[in-house]
Amino acid sequence: MLGVSIAAFSFILFSSIFGMPISGTHTVVGAIIGAGLAAVGGSGINWHYFFVKVVLSWFISPVTAALLCGLLFILVCFLTLGGGVNSIKLRLIYLTLFSGLSVAIMTFLCI
Repeated sequence: MLGVSIAAFSFILFSSIFGMPISGTHTVVGAIIGAGLAAVGGSGINWHYFFVKVVLSWFISPVTAALLCGLLFILVCFLTLGGGVNSIKLRLIYLTLFSGLSVAIMTFLCI
């Protein structure tokens, strides 16, 4: 695991120095696959698990996030911009609740 960490760190560092856009997640996954290939060869890696769990998540996660953000955006606009709520006080309460929920989720993800 130390070798994987060193390889991923080195690649990310040199890519950042030269201004190349890269993904840290893809770099670490590539380093783990490379270490597995070096240690046990291609037959020792469960390629089906890799493609089903890792590669599909790279495509499913952004689509799911975009859909959830779009739905949340529509809900927030409807509740706070006066689409269905006439009371300004109630709109401010909804806005406060959504803001607090957003901060709570970001704090949870950072921890």
